[in-house]
Amino acid sequence: MLPVGLPGPLQAASSPVDGGTLRVLGSGETAFQSIVERVRNAEKSVEIRAFLWRDDEAGNILGDAVLAAADRGARVVIHKDKIAAVYEYTGGNKQSFFHKRVDAIRGFQAWFLGAMYRMPGSFKQRPNELARRILEHPNIRVEHQRKRFDHSKLYIVDDRYLALGSMGIGDNHRHDWIDVMVEAEGSKYIERLRERMAGLDEFDPSRGLDFLVHSREAHRKKSCPMISHRLALIDAAEKSLTVEMAYLGDNRFTAALARAVQRGIEVTLVTADQADVLANINRATCDALMRLTGAPQNLTIVLLPRMVHSKVVVIDHRFCDVGSANFTSLSHGVYDEINLYADSTEFALALESEIASHCEDGRIADSRLSYRRMYSVTERAIMAYQSRRGG
Repeated sequence: MLPVGLPGPLQAASSPVDGGTLRVLGSGETAFQSIVERVRNAEKSVEIRAFLWRDDEAGNILGDAVLAAADRGARVVIHKDKIAAVYEYTGGNKQSFFHKRVDAIRGFQAWFLGAMYRMPGSFKQRPNELARRILEHPNIRVEHQRKRFDHSKLYIVDDRYLALGSMGIGDNHRHDWIDVMVEAEGSKYIERLRERMAGLDEFDPSRGLDFLVHSREAHRKKSCPMISHRLALIDAAEKSLTVEMAYLGDNRFTAALARAVQRGIEVTLVTADQADVLANINRATCDALMRLTGAPQNLTIVLLPRMVHSKVVVIDHRFCDVGSANFTSLSHGVYDEINLYADSTEFALALESEIASHCEDGRIADSRLSYRRMYSVTERAIMAYQSRRGG
């Protein structure tokens, strides 16, 4: 049976792309500095889509780079989602770069999140002169005053370089968390991404490099073509699946991974031992996967002591799905998400090598995982509520 969402067997439907156009930027400081230098040296244009942008050292370094590019004449557009202000008030240094006014709704949400996870937020936001200069610069347009539900992390420079992945703008992403950012070079890929974001064409694996996209503006309400394509890629695996994922919990992905294990695929799942949020759902999902499959030798679950924020799937050491989308219902129908699909053995092996480097201080789950059931139920209820009402 063919995987639903693909025009045929993946190996036949897909075409390899030149691996030289793709780069794994990696995680932490290495990825962050690569992105900052691209932005700082922009000659014509910069477009940034940011879910989270904290007013800390990392946020100000990127802000300086944006201002330097604009001062030289580059046109800059920043799409910053207001909905993420809740996480800026409660995580990291608790300071938002752009959202200095704490409204009642965001304030309550921040209070609730802080109370549930014992990380109280701050409603005292310090003014930032750099942010003011960016907001007032004639060459910079910042869209930050509405809830856009845009969870993507995207940088387009000079309509030539495109970087995307899981890394938010903040010191915790730069120094502490595990993320994966990648880069593609070529104007044709930027053109293709804009076409996909506008909903003008469907996902096409025969291109070798394409984009898995959910857009609230381009797609029908409560529809998400992206999920059928991502599930189809997992169902198409013939040898191996390497998954590094921040947040789990969507039963459709849990079932797809279980099916892969049961048909003999070598499945490796890497996630945090204790995620920053949804930690109990993550552990319950890992436990369910072990229970559903009997935890055979071809299933390896690696738990890392650091927060894993990556969203990467590598199929058969060749096909890649990497970007901003988690294995949650919020990522498939609520948030705007952008993932890159690539058919490249070279790129796939580089991603697997990056993931392997993250696992050096991890532990393999060799028994069923414990979790706080009441918290897991509460987390699922909150996610279900957000998914129904749209965030």
